[in-house]
Parts: sequence; structure tokens; C-alpha cells
Amino acid sequence: MVETDSMAGPMPEGRLGRRKRERRQRIYNVAVDLFRTQGFESTTVSQIAEAADIVPATFFNHFQSKNALLRQMTTEILGVIELMLEDELKASESTHERLVGFVTHAADQIAETRGLARDVLLELMRAESEPGQQPPYLGRIHEPFAAMLREGQERGDVRGDQDAAFLAEMLVGILNAAITNWLANPDYPIEQRLRQAGRFAWGAIRPESASSDAPAPTPQPSAPPATSGGR
Repeated sequence: MVETDSMAGPMPEGRLGRRKRERRQRIYNVAVDLFRTQGFESTTVSQIAEAADIVPATFFNHFQSKNALLRQMTTEILGVIELMLEDELKASESTHERLVGFVTHAADQIAETRGLARDVLLELMRAESEPGQQPPYLGRIHEPFAAMLREGQERGDVRGDQDAAFLAEMLVGILNAAITNWLANPDYPIEQRLRQAGRFAWGAIRPESASSDAPAPTPQPSAPPATSGGR
């Protein structure tokens, strides 16, 4: 018997497989564009199929439903958040600049795709959150923040009287409060509030000696209260 080479790589992709993968990606890209421009709820499978130049039945050959496509987006968005966090938290020497960089980038990303970003987060909460548990994205960003704060404590630009893990828990909680209010109320000024939350969080984690050096905060207009109406 001839033994197969266990170290051999995967079989090369055939023409049929490549066409199927390319068609699936085209459907996905078209759907993302439609979700971004007219919203998830307002977009139909028929519209996605027409824009992708396929019949609706072909859509269902690749995705079980519109929500299944959105769930794939949530997985990709989590990866983007982690990469953004990794990049921003290593982009400068100071903890303050790292925190501001991350919050600013996140606010800018939300501003570009406001409705779609909210739909993705809501789907993520529905699909992966268990009753009584924290949202799934919080656990994935806690440790990078804790590592950043530990480095800051070693440099002396983060308060050292509290454990870095606890400070990270409080920091993530402050930022998530703004996200939660936005998910409850689509009119909540999330971009503004995220930046304000970042400044507030820095005031809580900076060392006492930095208090006198910080500029006075800019007054912010009040936001409409969060409602329980959902989307």
C-alpha cells in the first residue's frame, strides 16, 4: 500500500470552488453596502440578490438567512475591534495617548457606519450573550486594556494604588455604559459620549500627580435619555 504524505498541503482549489467562494464574497460585500446605506431591517434578500446579480435561491445556497449573514459580520467585527485595540494600545508611549487613540478611532468607525455598527452589536448580543452574563465583546477587550494599564503603572502614568485588572474592569465598564445607552436608544449621541467617556475614564485611572496638569473639560450638551424601545 502506498502511504500518503501526511505533510502534504491542502489540495489546490478548483475552478468550481473558486467561483463559489467568489460568489459568496460578492453576495456578502453587496449585503454590507446595502445594510450600510439603507439599514439591516430595510434590506431584503431580494434586494441583495438583485444587486449581486443572482436569483434569491442562490443567496440561500450560501447563507441560511439574512441574519446568518449578519452573524458572519459580527465575527469579523470582533476581529477588527481586537486588531484596532492592539494597534492603538501600542501606537504611542503614553497611556493617555493610547486610550484617546482607541476611543477616537472607535468613535470615528461608528460615525462612518452608525446604523450598521448598531445592528451588528445588537445581533452579537442576541446570538452570543447568555442571561446574566456580560456582553461577549467585553471579555475580549478586557485583557488588552489590563496589559496597557500594567505597562502604564510601570511607567508611572497610571495610578498604582489599584490592581491593573480592576482598573481595566472599570475602564471597560465606563466605555460600555455609553454603548449600552446607544443600543437602547438609536438617537443617543454615541460618538460624542464615547469621547467624553474616554476623558472621564482617564480621570479615574491617572495618578494623583497628573490631576493638576489636566486641562479643564469642555462642557458637553446633554444627551436624550436612553429608552427601552430598542431599535
